[in-house]
Amino acid sequence: MSSNRETVREVLAELLQTALVGSGRPAQAVYSYQVGDLGGQSPVVVVSSAGSERQRLSFQGSRATFRLNVYVFVLYTDGSDWNEDDAEERLDLIEKTIAETVDVSQRTAFWESVGYAGETVCDSVEIGGEEYRRETIPIWVEVYA
Repeated sequence: MSSNRETVREVLAELLQTALVGSGRPAQAVYSYQVGDLGGQSPVVVVSSAGSERQRLSFQGSRATFRLNVYVFVLYTDGSDWNEDDAEERLDLIEKTIAETVDVSQRTAFWESVGYAGETVCDSVEIGGEEYRRETIPIWVEVYA
């Protein structure tokens, strides 16, 4: 197991990339780091570090719980073919796909367990002059070292 939050964050991003990006899949890109400008891309998923908790269990090892935030950004409207209802539907589909990916990835070579760390939050944000719907999905990942 990896007690490195960077590795865990990148592995989760790779799993989400496989589930979300490609022909017939709901997202355009997945990043394993906070992106400053989406450059007009949509939908985009970002996996970002959110904190750590480390506990010594015995002389033989310890447990770490890493907190990550998964952000989903969906363009609100492009003024023609892509409308508000499209944004809402895509946001919902991406969250569902992330939940399914987390559910089937409970144990990997990189962690003991993974799950939602609470309720997701939806809001809107302006990035690069464009309005996006944003959903923040808090994730916890438990590893033993």
